[in-house]
Amino acid sequence: METFKQLALMTTNTSPTHFLNLIKEKNLQEMTDYFIFNNEKNSQQFYQTLEFLADDGIWTKEELTGYTFVAQTIDNDYVLATDDKTLVVPYSCYQSDSETFDVSVFTFFSLVEDNELHSKIIAKID
Repeated sequence: METFKQLALMTTNTSPTHFLNLIKEKNLQEMTDYFIFNNEKNSQQFYQTLEFLADDGIWTKEELTGYTFVAQTIDNDYVLATDDKTLVVPYSCYQSDSETFDVSVFTFFSLVEDNELHSKIIAKID
């Protein structure tokens, strides 16, 4: 079975959409029980949550324009990405508690896989 690190080495296209297509194509959904990769239902629920919680300090859909919804964790945290940044939004959806990583989603998940991601939100994978 291929790993996230192998996926990262196989491509020069760092778009989150390309990443999600590879996840589906390579059937890597089962690689970890911690992440639920983009499906329309999770993405819709995330944006509905933002609307429901709408308050100062909570992300808005407009502020996340340009980001692609990538995954939800089993802890109800969220991973969104652009071609060169990955954003982790905690279940609270507060901007101040979110973490931005200046890496592509490919690199982000390689770091998660190797337990080298320094995050207060994303748990170490055993």
